Amino acid sequence: MPFSSHPLLVFSDLDGCLLDHFSYSYQAARPALNKLKASAIPLILTSSKTLAEIAELSAELELTSPFIVENGAGVVIPADYFSTPDAGQLRHNDYLFKSFGAEHVEIVKKLHAIRHEYGFRFSGFSDMSSTELADLTGLSLSRAGKAKQRLFTEPVLWQDGDDNWLIFANLLKAVGLRHIRGGRFIHISGGGDKGIALDWLRQCYDKETGSSSQVMALGDSENDIGMLLKADYPVVVRSPVHEPPVITGKTDVIVTEKTGPAGWNDAVLDRLRLFEHTRQQDE
Repeated sequence: MPFSSHPLLVFSDLDGCLLDHFSYSYQAARPALNKLKASAIPLILTSSKTLAEIAELSAELELTSPFIVENGAGVVIPADYFSTPDAGQLRHNDYLFKSFGAEHVEIVKKLHAIRHEYGFRFSGFSDMSSTELADLTGLSLSRAGKAKQRLFTEPVLWQDGDDNWLIFANLLKAVGLRHIRGGRFIHISGGGDKGIALDWLRQCYDKETGSSSQVMALGDSENDIGMLLKADYPVVVRSPVHEPPVITGKTDVIVTEKTGPAGWNDAVLDRLRLFEHTRQQDE
């Protein structure tokens, strides 16, 4: 797979960000996508989505770069993308995998044990059929099936009260599980987040090029805070359904005026113009 040595890396969330919250379309971001491709700037899709889902979108967008799956619990790298892969990676078919947490089957086993003992009301993806998940999310039946192919996390729909949530959250911590809220679901994992995955992948690029990369990150939800904190150019893409997340400790966060892929498009094009202008001044 072709490797790009461009000094800028762009990490992007998907739902409600590059993809419209309601239609899942990215057409409003097409000008910026075309510019990134023409400039050979890696676009690293970073999402709660599964390998099966992101691989399909990556192919549709004609991307060749790695991507981050299931809220940073794993990184997927096309085989032979880096000349010196990390020794901790596992290979399967055309991909290398870097895992930061427990496997999905272990997570579900612990969740079911807690639910059985305490009677909490919640539904995980493993509890739902593809049809039920499609009805809940608006995904097609095919895409809902891909969303259920979890490797490292279990998204759950919390259907209980706030008091029980506090008890549940403490029980998760006690059994070595983490939680983070996304746009629709609470994502349960055994470790890792988007910030950890971003850091690790940036180190892979820097090792390959022998120089330091600059990172632009775009997200719209609480589960994007980790990667926004790690970015040189953090962008919160405004959502049509919830308030922008608060990024404590960062003073350089940009919040887009437009929502979803239209806001994403403006932010990326603005950053590319500034990046090229700065490079020209330095030459």
